[in-house]
Amino acid sequence: MAYKIVLRSRLPATMRGQLEALLFFNAGQHRMRQEIEATIERYGIPELIDDNGWLRVQVAGIPEVQTLYAVHEEDGRSRPVGVIVYVRDSFERITVLHVGVADDYAFGGRYGGERVLQRLLQQIRQVARRTSGIRHVEVAYRQHRPRAATA
Repeated sequence: MAYKIVLRSRLPATMRGQLEALLFFNAGQHRMRQEIEATIERYGIPELIDDNGWLRVQVAGIPEVQTLYAVHEEDGRSRPVGVIVYVRDSFERITVLHVGVADDYAFGGRYGGERVLQRLLQQIRQVARRTSGIRHVEVAYRQHRPRAATA
């Protein structure tokens, strides 16, 4: 049976270990270590919360962060392969605070051609286009490097 990648706004609490691996133990973190540390210092540490059987990411000091997940579905099984945590931190801007992509879905991985990170970012841009007042989407990890996408 063929697999598919679906984007979801919720994950069941049974996937906690897999989500922890994406957010906190991601093998690619070393490439962005300074940017990740600066983002955590500025916005806070992400924390996983079990909310009535569903996982929610909370970032200390920032109410109402939102999360989007990319999920690999195949043969009745699912596993999260990408996560993006974002917030509307001003009237005109959505900022992506944290990102995680499974090794096999990262560039050069077995499923790298699925472009999970790009798909997640594209979905955030679509959210921005539908949200009144939003003009920019920024990635916090990239704030030390000039880069912002217009919604």
